[in-house]
Amino acid sequence: MPRLAAGEREHDLAGRFGGDSLALAAAEGLLGINVPEGYGERLGGTLETLRTIAHGSPSTALMLAMHTSVLSHWLLDPAHVPAAHRSQFLEQRDWAFGEALAGRLFGVANSEAGAGGDVKQSRAEVREGRLFGTKSFCSMGTAAHYHMAAARDANGSVDYYVVAGEPETTHVASAWNAMGMRSSESVSLRFEGARVVGPLGYPGIIDGANNRHWSTLSFTAIFIGIAESLLDDVATEKSGILQRSGAVDLHLTLQACRSFLRHCVATEPTPTDGAYRKLVRDCKLYVTRALAQQASNVYIAQGGSAYRFESTISRKLRDLLAGPALRPPVGVSFDELWEELV
Repeated sequence: MPRLAAGEREHDLAGRFGGDSLALAAAEGLLGINVPEGYGERLGGTLETLRTIAHGSPSTALMLAMHTSVLSHWLLDPAHVPAAHRSQFLEQRDWAFGEALAGRLFGVANSEAGAGGDVKQSRAEVREGRLFGTKSFCSMGTAAHYHMAAARDANGSVDYYVVAGEPETTHVASAWNAMGMRSSESVSLRFEGARVVGPLGYPGIIDGANNRHWSTLSFTAIFIGIAESLLDDVATEKSGILQRSGAVDLHLTLQACRSFLRHCVATEPTPTDGAYRKLVRDCKLYVTRALAQQASNVYIAQGGSAYRFESTISRKLRDLLAGPALRPPVGVSFDELWEELV
């Protein structure tokens, strides 16, 4: 962890991709966290690992969360896969787990400018086994060997696909210079005939049994880890009344956030249903907004040194502000929740 933490600071200041931190995580076998032949962690164990890593290196945790979330779809019970596609699912599962254990990285390339956070509005297309389109916020960028990508088929139906990230067909469309999570290299990628390995898991997975909640809860766990680290930084005996108040409020908010996340893990159904997906959405919405707000209060209450770009408090605030933007973005979640309330 100290090596990852030192790398995070260095990468953040330079605005540089944390490839060496990702390589260190891979060397420690973390690409196989939730692979049965690796560590074999289920949802709770994977979230705890990501939360712990986020204490020292949030960007590494975020990139690893993309990888583990893609792999989670192959942890589905084959009984929930349509019988016609079960054999293909099992074959692809063996391939994917083998690739992960061999050090291959799986990224996510679902977001698109103008789609409003809704993958069903994706304009990217799969034509003759090749992906064409531009995706935004692709963590790991061209370092990922494969991407999970939402795209339309020849009939206009949107589904998830596994796409090879090969240099001949996968290019950076715009550079990454974000305020937070600066070393995650979440660039926009332009796919110009990228090779499609196949539908992710099985055709129709986007509307069928899937484990999309893994990514949502992974993001939630990461931002809890960042906030816990921030609390460690500001909870000191020499704090003034304003700083102590901010630290206490952050502590209480973290208690609520951890409880909400634990509840989601403990009540995970197999397969998931609509009610559970709404619960997961609400958990991520509450946690990321509440922690960003509390971190802002803590930051404002600190002395002048916290206002420096290179301060750890400044960096962790910037990282926490990214939480509400991650899928599902706060605007989409609010709209859905409001419709349900009225």
